[in-house]
Amino acid sequence: MREHFRFYRHRWFKVWIAMAALSAALIAMTEAVGNRAVMPAAFFYGAAAGPVGLLVAIHDRTRIGASVPGVTLVGMFLFGGGVALLVGGYFDALLIPDKHGPSILQVGWIEESAKCVPLLLVALTGRYLTKAAGVALGLSCATGFAIMESMSYAWKSVDDTGAVNAGMVLFMRGLATPFSHLVWTGLICAVAFGVWQARGRIVITFSVVGAFAMAAVLHSLNDGLLTLDIPGPARLLFLVVAAESYWLFHRATRDLTTAPVLDPAPSPA
Repeated sequence: MREHFRFYRHRWFKVWIAMAALSAALIAMTEAVGNRAVMPAAFFYGAAAGPVGLLVAIHDRTRIGASVPGVTLVGMFLFGGGVALLVGGYFDALLIPDKHGPSILQVGWIEESAKCVPLLLVALTGRYLTKAAGVALGLSCATGFAIMESMSYAWKSVDDTGAVNAGMVLFMRGLATPFSHLVWTGLICAVAFGVWQARGRIVITFSVVGAFAMAAVLHSLNDGLLTLDIPGPARLLFLVVAAESYWLFHRATRDLTTAPVLDPAPSPA
């Protein structure tokens, strides 16, 4: 029991603190000497702190990072996340003209669909159809999406209120994104790739559709609670949504504690 109170000893916590501190230091230096050239780096470290911390925690629990070649995970992070942001950003602008109006409740259906596009493209090749590989790829794609989205919010905040407030935006989103984008997409992938591993092929089942719908609803509720004109205390329900999101993801991935590890390349004779 005491081990649960020693989270500061875990790698995920050290990674999160180090990246958040480096982001804060870069922003402080920018404010002190006016060197705005380092702001992209400050925003990247701040946006990535929470998601990368969660990735480390999940890998330490499941070892799923070893189920897909590292270069494939990096590719999904860079290009999968970018494609998802491109598709999601286009349809967000097209279908959600007012982010403070009821149309924001479409956001989960749009952005979760967008994140599934690169994942489906990889799955259709017939490779990496195991549950562990699917969750690893889903988390990589969602991490790329979440980091780039957070950086865009930070840039907007700089234009409106300055670098220090942008740092606060990054800090708050760093706390929130591990319980939002990553676990929503991770939940979809855990269910979908679990079914596809069992069937040996891509097939759409009620459980796959149900997982997608659950993630989309949670995503829309989260954004709606934070942006709609509702009483202040009601906004705190987003904490319930975050907790439920993480619980569902954890429950869907609890069988991955013995995720298979890729065989090392054979040594030359």
